[in-house]
Amino acid sequence: MKNYRILFMGTAPFAVPSLKKIVSSNNHLVGVYTSPAKKANRGMKLSISPVAEFAEAKNIEISSPPSISSSEELKKLQEMNLDMIIVVAYGLILPTAVLNAPKLGCINVHGSILPKWRGAAPIQRSIWAGDAETGVTIMQMDEGLDTGDMLHIATLPVTPEDTSATLYEKLAELGPQALVEVVNEFDRYTPTKQDDSQATYAKKLSKEEALINWADDAEQIERNIRAFNPWPVAWMQVEDQNVKVWSANVVPLNKDVTPGTVIGANKEGITIATGRDALCITSLQIPGKKALPASDVINARQTWFEVGRCLTQAD
Repeated sequence: MKNYRILFMGTAPFAVPSLKKIVSSNNHLVGVYTSPAKKANRGMKLSISPVAEFAEAKNIEISSPPSISSSEELKKLQEMNLDMIIVVAYGLILPTAVLNAPKLGCINVHGSILPKWRGAAPIQRSIWAGDAETGVTIMQMDEGLDTGDMLHIATLPVTPEDTSATLYEKLAELGPQALVEVVNEFDRYTPTKQDDSQATYAKKLSKEEALINWADDAEQIERNIRAFNPWPVAWMQVEDQNVKVWSANVVPLNKDVTPGTVIGANKEGITIATGRDALCITSLQIPGKKALPASDVINARQTWFEVGRCLTQAD
């Protein structure tokens, strides 16, 4: 097992477990690159990234350049005499010169089974599409968007209960183990080219996309609810209010009912007809309130979900 000189680049919470694994390995971590601090919350105070928080606590040298494309940054990287750069949820595009700076290149942990779900939201899109399986790919980075040669793939099932939040946590645990296996035995792994014909793109989520379309199948809406949890959260319009929907389940419906029609409101939840079958909402959130069981909301807003009422896209 070799002792590599490694630079870690990461920003989001997803990257922290991988950084922890590298710190605890026998390799030499030269430092950490992360996105610059941003103003956040009502006080608009500068907030550092989760990766920076961990690195500070461990007294790891941190750099937060707004860009790594400058000749000064490239010279700095070259002077580090790196064996590899590990990149996990960093947020900045690496130019070719940076990709070629380390002796063994740049290694990335991507939250999907490539070439499926290249792009920004692979975890969410996996649930959204109804995939039975997902995983992480340890990849040798190139100039493309998640197009580099694959070194190792680790998989896990997507359960019917998984939200983006729970799947994120699972992959954040799976990824670091797969990463350190590759790093510790790097010479043993043979790069494998991706089949571009099988590639799919995981575009970013949007609040507009999270608006429930009752004409969709209940199965698709239910997947959307889990995929958009915790952000942007699926929502519907009731009484000109944007009501967030946190959880629901599919209910068989064999009769023809206009999509969006409330067909039940009781302790089990709020059942609404869709393009196929029905959706029973079990947890929702009225603006200004916390998320509550549907039965509690029914008690407080009885007229909102009267049986027979039709909830349209702009109720």
